[in-house]
Amino acid sequence: MKSVLSWALRSALLALLLVHLQPVDSIAEKTINIGTGSITGVYYNTGSAVAKMFNQKRQEYGAWMLNRPSAGSLENINEVLGGQNQFGISQANFLFNAWNGMGLWENSPKKTLRAVLGLYTEDLTLIAADDAEINTAIDLKGKRLNIGEPGSSDHETSGEILAVLGIDPAKDLQLSEEPTYIASEKIQSDDIDAYFYTVGHPNLSVIEAISGERKVHIVPFEPDFIDKLAALRPYLLADQIDVTFYEKLESKAPVPTIGIKSVLFTREDVGEETVYRVVKSIMENLDLFRRQHPAFSSLTKENMSHGVIIPLHPGAERYFREAGIAY
Repeated sequence: MKSVLSWALRSALLALLLVHLQPVDSIAEKTINIGTGSITGVYYNTGSAVAKMFNQKRQEYGAWMLNRPSAGSLENINEVLGGQNQFGISQANFLFNAWNGMGLWENSPKKTLRAVLGLYTEDLTLIAADDAEINTAIDLKGKRLNIGEPGSSDHETSGEILAVLGIDPAKDLQLSEEPTYIASEKIQSDDIDAYFYTVGHPNLSVIEAISGERKVHIVPFEPDFIDKLAALRPYLLADQIDVTFYEKLESKAPVPTIGIKSVLFTREDVGEETVYRVVKSIMENLDLFRRQHPAFSSLTKENMSHGVIIPLHPGAERYFREAGIAY
C-alpha cells in the first residue's frame, strides 16, 4: 500500500510542479491551457500527460501547454466555452448535456464544443462501510449516503442510479451532498455509511477510504441493473473496476459497474493545426502516454477515436484520416 500511495503522491506533486516551473525561455511562447481537476485526481494526471507529450516539441510549435487544476467537468466546459482554456477534460455525460442543451444547460445547447480524443473510462464506484451491511445497491435504503455536491457528475449520476433502483432520496435515505473529495474522511469518521464516486482507478481518495481503521468495500452492481442503466444513456457502458491496486481490499476480483468515458475536448474556433498537433503528439507517443498512469493502460488508438459523444474537431479528424484510424 505504501508503494501505491507513494506513486500517487509523487504523480500529483510532480504534476503540480510542472504547472508552476515554466522555463524562462518559454515566456515568448504561446500559452495553451488545459483544464483538468484536483491534484489528487486522475484528471490532473491526464492533463499533465497530455501537456508532457505536447511540450516535447514546444520549441518547434512555438507553444507551451499548461495543466490547470480545476473543480472538474463543469468548470472545464465553462472555461473552454468562456475562452480561459483552449482544452479541457470532461466526463462524456457533461459534454452530452452541454451539446444537447440538457441538465445544467437546459435550453442553451453549446454547439461550439468539439471532441479531441476519448480517454480512459471512469467507473461508478459505490464505496460502503462493512458495518453498514450494504452488499448490493438496493441495500442503500435507510442508510447514510453521500452523493456529491449539486452540479457535480457524482450528484447527477447518483440521481439516475437511485431512480432506477426505485429509491426515493427524500424518504429512503439520510442524504448528504458533500464534495466527494472529502467523502473518504466522512466514511472513516462514521458520518456516512456509503458514497458514490465516478472516477478512474486507482484513485488516491479511494486509497484513503480503504486505508482507514473502518473497514470498507466496493459494492458490485448486478448485471441486469447494469444493462438497464446502459440502455438509458448513450454515454453509459458496462465496465469493471480493477481493484488490484487496492491492497487492503479483501477481494481482488474485478467489480462489475457502469462506466463513463472521459473526453479531451476543445472549441470549434481553436486552430486546426493546434488540435492536430495535440492529437499527433499523444498518438505518436502512446506507449509513453500509457505509462503516465495505470488508468491509461488499456488505451489504444482505436478506442481513443470512438465514443466521444460530440462531433470531433477537424484537427482530430485530420490526424485520424492521415493515420488511417477509423473514427
